[in-house]
Amino acid sequence: MVERALTYLARMTGGDTGAQDKARRQLTTWLARDIRHQAAWRQAEALWASDSSVTQALQAYLPRPRAATPGRRALLRAIAGGGLALGLGWLLRGQGPQPQHRLDVHTAKREVRPFTLPDGSLLTLDADTHAVVAYYRKLREIVVVQGRVSLDVQPDPDRPLVARTRWGTVRVVGTAFSLSARADAMQVNLERGLVRVWGPDASGEGVLLRPGETIRATQAGLEAIHDTPAGMHAAWRQGWLVFDATPLSDAVAQWNAWRDQPILLAADPALRAMRVTGSFPARDPARFLAVLPDVLPVSVEALADGRAQVRPLAQK
Repeated sequence: MVERALTYLARMTGGDTGAQDKARRQLTTWLARDIRHQAAWRQAEALWASDSSVTQALQAYLPRPRAATPGRRALLRAIAGGGLALGLGWLLRGQGPQPQHRLDVHTAKREVRPFTLPDGSLLTLDADTHAVVAYYRKLREIVVVQGRVSLDVQPDPDRPLVARTRWGTVRVVGTAFSLSARADAMQVNLERGLVRVWGPDASGEGVLLRPGETIRATQAGLEAIHDTPAGMHAAWRQGWLVFDATPLSDAVAQWNAWRDQPILLAADPALRAMRVTGSFPARDPARFLAVLPDVLPVSVEALADGRAQVRPLAQK
């Protein structure tokens, strides 16, 4: 899988614009197909970011000109052409960079928990969250598999931090922000500092986010930046769920982290496009379900097994 990821990286780096765009589209499709592909892509990026280990390890497998040593771009072109399969196989059997620190962290439903990372950065996990932390010599990486995290990042210009979800990437040096990966979208809320955000195709220069701003990313790409309501960044760490024109599907995904049995949304695009605003104690999802029919054209049915079914009023 890492060989395939390196091939996409090579094609996105070398070649003409048309070939690069095609590679980005292919990469987006490939990443969405399997969560393991995302891990392979991260390892490929780490190999690329690590000094010259990729270049040094692969030079032995290239036809070397007498008067020149191939540079990294030439190596990438060779990878893209498929001529280095054996060399890549050797490299990836332990010759590539390994993380100096690795941490796999989870929280249960209704559990919010802080973790202090090796560099002093603070990572706080929302309820029902899974994240993987890997620190390399020149890169700090956090993958939010599901749920929501808050990060207060210690500055380190020589080792930036990259946070990823299946819908996009956030790159920082030192800052405080929260990042969620629930339902069908990623959301970034910036409290302090600056971050740059990319959508699922990781192309271009990304979007620069400033303090007090929020951005969402779906499989279709980045949405428009909008202001974050005051206090929203910290609310969930204090036991509140705050919604500000939040898609109903996102709100339900947040509530399901606090319920033993989930809230179910009917398969109706109009329902999933509805938006909700309000503040609720996280440990009282019943209050949210009670007021939902008052603010949206929906019905809420309590099922015998403890689940709750939300339907648009037009659907019987």
